[in-house]
Amino acid sequence: MKKSQSGPDYGLVYQHTNGFQMETEAKPLLPTHAQASTTARHSQQSGGGRASSKGHAPVSSSVTIRTDRTTIAASRAAIISGVLYSVSSAALTLLNKKVLVHYDFTAVHVLLCFHCALSVVLVQACSLLGWAEVEPLSWELVRIWMPVNLIFVAMLATNFYALQLVGVGMVSVLKNMSNLFIICGDYVFFQRTYSWHVWACLVLMIGSVFGGGVTDTQFSWVGYSWQMVNNVFTAGYALYLSRVTERVSTATHDHKPLNQMSMVYYNNMLSLPLTLLLVLLHAEFVGFWKQEALYQPSFQALAVLSGLCGFAISLSSIWFVSLTTATFYSLVGSFNKVVVAAVGIWWFGESTELRNLASIAAGLIAGTLLPFVKMRSSARSRTTQ
Repeated sequence: MKKSQSGPDYGLVYQHTNGFQMETEAKPLLPTHAQASTTARHSQQSGGGRASSKGHAPVSSSVTIRTDRTTIAASRAAIISGVLYSVSSAALTLLNKKVLVHYDFTAVHVLLCFHCALSVVLVQACSLLGWAEVEPLSWELVRIWMPVNLIFVAMLATNFYALQLVGVGMVSVLKNMSNLFIICGDYVFFQRTYSWHVWACLVLMIGSVFGGGVTDTQFSWVGYSWQMVNNVFTAGYALYLSRVTERVSTATHDHKPLNQMSMVYYNNMLSLPLTLLLVLLHAEFVGFWKQEALYQPSFQALAVLSGLCGFAISLSSIWFVSLTTATFYSLVGSFNKVVVAAVGIWWFGESTELRNLASIAAGLIAGTLLPFVKMRSSARSRTTQ
């Protein structure tokens, strides 16, 4: 029995995009608790060696103080990164919904192109300031990465299409269905298996989707279909990227895996021509400058803020999971869906019909339980190996 790809292992980073979580190896942006304690032990050993050679006590109180301070600093960093991730993740969905629906903005692909361009500029700014290292652009990397990028753009675009037509509460529940496709893909392509507890959570999610759809007063076949297509692309992105990250190391300048900041850069840089092509295919340039929303300061501010939130998710997700565990990261993401659903229903005046709310609640509870269940399934898999 193979270990599930989404188990609660340390040393793994989830790249988050519009509610999607995947695992890749990465170096933490800040020292983790384990690194802090290891550094302290090395300091104690070296300090103790020097002290004992001089006939003094082998343990230094200053080392203990430094260790305590490092642990406190790491704990504070984990809290800050967790709050930043939670706020930016929830805000992105709500702001995109506000921009697309409240202002009746129809140039969806122009907005997507703007978000990608903003992320590219911000990554380059971080690189120039020395805050991050970005892998230089090369044709070999582009060739390997382009199939991933096609799925990435399709995933972002279909998420926008769904948000235009489906309420935030039901979008949060429907997003959980991507777990079903990922787990099925794990079984088909990687022969990974899960316990019946995981499948029970998935059955509850499926039931909540059907129950929510039947009781949704704003039900839209088109909107629900787009969200299900988005789930397929999300799962495909997760499964395919796990293979590409193994191959891409052969094309990097140091033959090491591509770091997360470089992934963000490549995803958004290569998305620019693709999103521009979508703009041309949908003729969004025609009458674009006549849209009233473009000249409203509130719309401009929200569009920029949603782009910043998308970039903030990329950074905070890397930082947060490097200081905690993958399971805790996934759990926070599940709780985020609860917050997004509650705020979205209130902010956008969505249906509060009791049966619909019950279906949404059931789906969100199943999504929250899933990280715990997968953790137990992964632990049992390791004990049986």
